[in-house]
Amino acid sequence: MGSRDEPAPPWRRRVGRWLLRATCAAGLAAVVAIASPSDAATRYDPRLRFRTWPTEHFDIHAHQGEEVLAARLAPIAERVRRRFEASLGVPRGRVQVILVDQTDVANGWATPFPYDTIEVTAVPPLEEDLIGNTTDWLELVFTHEYTHILHLDRSRGFMNGVRHVFGRAPLVFPNQFLPIWQIEGLATYEESRQTGEGRIDAGDFRAIVDTAARQGRFAPIDRANGGLDDWPGGNSAYAYGAYFHQYLSDRFGPARIDALADATAGRLPLFGAGAFHQVFGKSVGTLWRDFAAWRASPAGAQSTTDAAARRLTTDGFVVAAPRVAADGWIYYSTSNADGFPALLRLRNGERDRLAWRVAGDRTSVSGDWVVFDQVALVRSVALLSDLYAVPRNGGAVIQLTHEARAAQPDVSPDGRRIACVALRPGRHILALLDFDPRARDTPPRVLIDDEASDFSGPRWSPDGARLVAGRRHAGGYELVLVNPADGSLQTLVRRADARLITPSWSADGRTILFAADPGDAPFNVFAVDVATRAVRQITDSLSGAQAPEIAPDGSLVYIGYSAGGYDLYSLPPAFLLRSPSDRSADPLPGNSRVREQPEAAEQPAVVPRSYAPLRTLAPTYWEPIAQTDAGETQLGVSTGMSDALGRHTYSAWAAWSAARARPDWSASYAYDRWRPTMFASYGDDTDPVRDGETRMRQVFAGALLPFRHIRWSQTLLAGVNAEHDDTICAEPCHSLTRDLRSLRGGWLFDSRRLFAYSISAEEGAAVEAAIEGSRATGPASGTAAAMVLDARLYQRVLSRHTVLALRLAGASSRGDTVAQRIFSAAGNGPLPAAFDFGNGAIGLLRGFDPDDVIGTHAAVANADLRFPLLRVQRGAGTWPFFVRALHGAAFVDAGTAWDASFSGDRIRRAVGGEISTDTILAYTLRVTLTAGVAWTHDPVAARDRAAYFARLGYAF
Repeated sequence: MGSRDEPAPPWRRRVGRWLLRATCAAGLAAVVAIASPSDAATRYDPRLRFRTWPTEHFDIHAHQGEEVLAARLAPIAERVRRRFEASLGVPRGRVQVILVDQTDVANGWATPFPYDTIEVTAVPPLEEDLIGNTTDWLELVFTHEYTHILHLDRSRGFMNGVRHVFGRAPLVFPNQFLPIWQIEGLATYEESRQTGEGRIDAGDFRAIVDTAARQGRFAPIDRANGGLDDWPGGNSAYAYGAYFHQYLSDRFGPARIDALADATAGRLPLFGAGAFHQVFGKSVGTLWRDFAAWRASPAGAQSTTDAAARRLTTDGFVVAAPRVAADGWIYYSTSNADGFPALLRLRNGERDRLAWRVAGDRTSVSGDWVVFDQVALVRSVALLSDLYAVPRNGGAVIQLTHEARAAQPDVSPDGRRIACVALRPGRHILALLDFDPRARDTPPRVLIDDEASDFSGPRWSPDGARLVAGRRHAGGYELVLVNPADGSLQTLVRRADARLITPSWSADGRTILFAADPGDAPFNVFAVDVATRAVRQITDSLSGAQAPEIAPDGSLVYIGYSAGGYDLYSLPPAFLLRSPSDRSADPLPGNSRVREQPEAAEQPAVVPRSYAPLRTLAPTYWEPIAQTDAGETQLGVSTGMSDALGRHTYSAWAAWSAARARPDWSASYAYDRWRPTMFASYGDDTDPVRDGETRMRQVFAGALLPFRHIRWSQTLLAGVNAEHDDTICAEPCHSLTRDLRSLRGGWLFDSRRLFAYSISAEEGAAVEAAIEGSRATGPASGTAAAMVLDARLYQRVLSRHTVLALRLAGASSRGDTVAQRIFSAAGNGPLPAAFDFGNGAIGLLRGFDPDDVIGTHAAVANADLRFPLLRVQRGAGTWPFFVRALHGAAFVDAGTAWDASFSGDRIRRAVGGEISTDTILAYTLRVTLTAGVAWTHDPVAARDRAAYFARLGYAF
């Protein structure tokens, strides 16, 4: 839905389930797939107790504290459905809607697989956000996500016939495989078309496209398809896609937009581009070039503000939350494609980092302290905002509140109180708390809580007697003055059609600066006289100016926008004393963004009931399987399902070969209502061997307990494994039977980071430790124990995104031969950090076959120097691939395996190089393709030779 974080793409949920289905027989690997955050595991806080509000066409699942919001969403959902009936139609069944309040970041997502599902977070977007142009955020976000359901859950012609055969399998939804600009562009276009608000009419959103056009950086169609790392990143699909749909609608009529959704739904997945010629009579490439010409403006055009502004930073991407201190230091946050988000300070070109900072909307300075907000993961799943403080000259960060959902702090002039907002379901309230860095977990006190209003950006007056804050409600936007003693307020500025954001005071307390977006223009800075309420315009930037701050020297510091993102700019003091030459009589002119009041309709009372997972657990699809296993060709079917809240997840498959009537089959299940995630899997696999066959049956059950934080995670595993193997064959082969029972445990720590411009994991480590105790029974019995250790370290060296990656791993199995494990030290990878007791658990010795270096003990050391070669960031039209970057690596590997005793004379070695390309396939699926050459030294075989290899993914 939003600009802050993109909605989960359709691929993400599908891939999680494909992994789940594909790895069932492997037991432990299935557990990792089940527990993947891309699917159901730990999706919702166990403290949340959901109930269901059924309407005529929707099931709304909401938890305690959301009763009022769920009741408000019920008529909205039915009203939005009626609006779309004449254009995009209606879904084929009931839609599952999840309303959840466990994150302080506004967002939503939708998917048609395995059934139509929408999730809406109970968080209104800030007015200053790219998704903030709304006075009814709940209707806006639902409209956007419901558009996805109507668009993606479509099949026509041949594809509809395929759907009748296979059900709701992923490949029967052709519109899921369109470029991201087409999927998100339509939903963003419809959010404005249906509500009269939203992003189409928002000047700051429009600036993404118009500023790029003005500065000669208008995006070609391939850079909007999906996968772009350069600014505007994921927002490119939303912005370019939305205005492209608007262009097509204006030129050909809205009915053609609806016809396009039908036309692409009848084509094979990934071949939807041809529908444009069918609907519009021109290719999509030609139409995009026409669109670019339509958005073009004179190159180098500047306003008075843009010509006079001095750029203070060149960070780009997202620069936010600036605050100018009395000594001239500017404190602000930055987030870009190169590193971890941070709180920085700047003065006269000197810049340093005070703290790491994730998100956060305001910064405040008081005495020796900087107070700020940021989000953190709580209970491994909830993303909540709290207030923090750090010494101005650097030092340890202190957390002031704990799970208070507090944000946008401002410290009073006497340094004793903090004004802030706190989140409640569907709204932000105004709150106060005492500021004492020595006190921890100070709870905010409610100052104003109005269910019909959403407050933002409180700022203390210089004398500490008043607060100014933004207020949004159904009637529009206001700046209000608040008495902190009793919470009384009075309106300072009111507009029905322009957002009023980021207010700040002049030093004398007579004037309040703020930003507003009148008409379809981007934000610009305005000033209001507190006594007379007179408003005048200060800046006229073509690309935008917001978050105004008056520096000690009288200059105006603000956040401006360019085609590379947001940065800090300043204007000379004289700018505050005059208005642009073309100033109109009304500095905040009206515009067409007047929201139509929703039609009144009689709505039956919605009576909630207990959440019933069985209602959404019946399979909705099946898929054919064609595979080769141990030299046999097998044909079969698979299916899987998860209930609406992801508490129960299961998958199963069965495949037959011509040689046997009995199928190979597997089934797995995970329960995720509470922590930890409980799982179980069973597999039955028969393979030919000489003149007989081996049948292997395996049961694996256990629990997986993750502890996730933003900068690191830990995962604990406990499980029980049972295997029964029967080998039946003719002489001279010996028939064998073995039963193996094992207890397994593991710990995985991961602090690696992967930024948008990274070519590899960097700035962190991953450590895995796993142990297994086994007992074998049957004709031969015995016991054994196995241990696996794997440690990896990633460090930037030489230049940005050049990474030195080091790895040391070992595996050992001791005990009776019948129960022992065999490990390989060799292989070309990839080798992800994951619990694994198989033959290839640690093997990475490039250029050697895994079967050549095996034993009951194995050890491996690897060193890679990974370096960027070219940041490509291009595709080819609407073809479903996009090349992100090319990078190379020089490596040194050493490893050995042994049974009885270790010998240094048997260590194999390899040196060589790799070249890789990071590619986005099918618009959302990131794949790294690698080719390499290794010069190997094998003292056992007494030979040196060159070996060539290829793989998908990183070596480690």
